Amino acid sequence: MEHIKNKQYEILTPSGWKSFSGMRKLSKSEYATISTETTELKCSLNHKLKTKDGWKKSKELLCGDSIVGVKESSQISFVDVVEDEIDLFDILEVENHEYYSNGLVSHNCDFVGSQNTLISSVKLRSMNWSTPTSQDSDGLWIYEEPKEDHDYFITVDTARGQGKDYSAFVVIDATEMPYKLVARYKNNTISPMVYPTVIRAVGLKYNTAGILIEINDIGGQVADILHQDLEYENVMMTTYKGRAGQVMSAGFGGNSSKSQLGVRTTVPVKKLGCSILKSLIEEDKLIVEDVDCVNELITFVAKGKSFEADDGHTDDLVMSLVLFAWMTRQEYFKSLTDSDIRTQIYEEQIRGLEEDILPFGFITEDIDEGEWDGESRWFPV
Repeated sequence: MEHIKNKQYEILTPSGWKSFSGMRKLSKSEYATISTETTELKCSLNHKLKTKDGWKKSKELLCGDSIVGVKESSQISFVDVVEDEIDLFDILEVENHEYYSNGLVSHNCDFVGSQNTLISSVKLRSMNWSTPTSQDSDGLWIYEEPKEDHDYFITVDTARGQGKDYSAFVVIDATEMPYKLVARYKNNTISPMVYPTVIRAVGLKYNTAGILIEINDIGGQVADILHQDLEYENVMMTTYKGRAGQVMSAGFGGNSSKSQLGVRTTVPVKKLGCSILKSLIEEDKLIVEDVDCVNELITFVAKGKSFEADDGHTDDLVMSLVLFAWMTRQEYFKSLTDSDIRTQIYEEQIRGLEEDILPFGFITEDIDEGEWDGESRWFPV
């Protein structure tokens, strides 16, 4: 996904020429073709267009619908969903969130966050992305090279490598606050048999980073290959502790039948991870300046009692961040990094409240204190 920032051009909107922040290129495996008597538009299935009945996603439009254009409304003469690879471009952060694309009125509010996002829309608008210092064609983007004596952790989400969901991981520098994303990997074609080799190479590069792997599906196989076949020594383990659920540990101890490589993303794990991730990002305790991570956060929305990617989007990098957030509450992580994120956030909030409270002071005007004899503070009534 490529982003181009803009500071000098304007775009035509129903309210005249307006500024916009930039463009992003999206690669899609399917798209919609919308045709009227005068124009044709190719767009994503979730792209919103203005009709006489309000905003509608392109996948919801039908032939005969009246769509708003530059001069007047016109009827859709042809609409089709095409399954083919295509690069599309979105216009970002236009005033009033609407602009003309091929003569039709389009909406761009999805960029600043769909409704009910995990991260507040105010924070999403302020999040920036930086250019990686290096990147390869497989999806590894590096923002900061490893530093001696720094503590790094990698959290891993695994897909089947069939061109749908992505295998993804993030590398976080947890040496000090704020934590910082220093590298990430995202690939939807890599085989689960090859994936552990990539993880191992990056883990060794970053000071033999601690690696936590999500094992709900094929991830269990990835964890086993990494630990047993490739003999990577720092694969994180978890142990079931009854009502406490899964607890991160150094390895097999006690009842080994309840220990496992990696972590299973259960409802409690995801719920806690999402809650902590929200605090980390909104309190600026985790710096994420990767464009794909930011875009996934923008479309990571509430569905039922949980959060997941909005329709037509993915959340593989976000789920890696959720796992890292869950990790920060584990006692084993605190012992490795000598930090407690919950306590630090709480203490900073208390200090902020105390600084906002002005001294009360004392009122002495028109109060008869009587005579003071140098010893007693009493005075006659």
